Amino acid sequence: MSRARAHTSTTSLVAAALAAALLGGCGGGTPPTTTTGETVTTPASSAAGTATNPVWPSNFPDPQILPDGDAWVAIATNGNGMNVQTLTSDDLVTWTQGADALPQLPAWTTKGKVWAPEAHRFGDRWVMYYTTMAPDPAIQCVGVAVADDPKGPYRDTTPGPLVCEKDQGGSIDASPFVAKDGTAYLYWKNDGNAVGVDTWISVQRLSADGLKLEGQPKRLIRQDLPWEGNLVEAPFVWERDGVFHLFYSANDYGSERYAVGHATASSPTGPFTKDPDPILTSTEVAAGPGHCALFEADGRVLMVYHAWAPDSIGSEVPGRTMWLSEVTFDGDAVSVTPPAAQLPTGL
Repeated sequence: MSRARAHTSTTSLVAAALAAALLGGCGGGTPPTTTTGETVTTPASSAAGTATNPVWPSNFPDPQILPDGDAWVAIATNGNGMNVQTLTSDDLVTWTQGADALPQLPAWTTKGKVWAPEAHRFGDRWVMYYTTMAPDPAIQCVGVAVADDPKGPYRDTTPGPLVCEKDQGGSIDASPFVAKDGTAYLYWKNDGNAVGVDTWISVQRLSADGLKLEGQPKRLIRQDLPWEGNLVEAPFVWERDGVFHLFYSANDYGSERYAVGHATASSPTGPFTKDPDPILTSTEVAAGPGHCALFEADGRVLMVYHAWAPDSIGSEVPGRTMWLSEVTFDGDAVSVTPPAAQLPTGL
């Protein structure tokens, strides 16, 4: 099964709502305080039947959107009193705050730094990889948890982290990928910028159930382009027509320089060739867009990511809000619609 998990719909409602969502702009003002079960509708969707970016106007960093039957669930970094935040939606336009997807952490870690969850379905259950504090030393490493539902609750019953490069600053931003031939892989970043060493995006084969690593890890790319600053992170791989597309973020996440890069390979283990310039960058309505994930809805490939309000970079309010763009492919090349008030005609 490829990363392009198709979400089928029995009606045209989702397609219509999605088209509306992609024709929006940036909502302004201070976002509402949200509690479990509360629905947030963007101003344009209330006033004119269309939706604005950001599609969630409160802090929701490092987002991923997953299919849940005929609906959707989004998961994100800790916040709002949760280890793993969740949102649910029937149409990708109107979102409702959900419950904590990881309400209990394993005994080997502590609360407060649960980052960048990503989940994938393996057989009849969902496996979620998340970043959290290692038991010793005090670095960030990757844990793994299992649930019957993409919304959770996920449970981690392991005795320790799945990936933990202690001599490389730790390991963060794990991202699962299953190629069309059925082989599963895990990508991640060593947290080298935390200790003054290079950051590498690495890959290693996963077991068929997604719970164990097999073979040896392989380093793929590091920061070596001017725009990347001192780090690369947040890998996400998508397979399209025999090409493996590696999306990643680079530079300082708390600045307008944060952006999304792209590289391609003929194998999920590389070698990957980078584009020279980022494919998603700041605009007048969104600063520092990044930490993206892709998903498919009604035959269209969408990118979900976070971004700051340009006048509130680094601020907890509204924080890093959730945005949607569309991705199109042409061989090795990709195009991503920028964060903007209106996307190109015809989308």
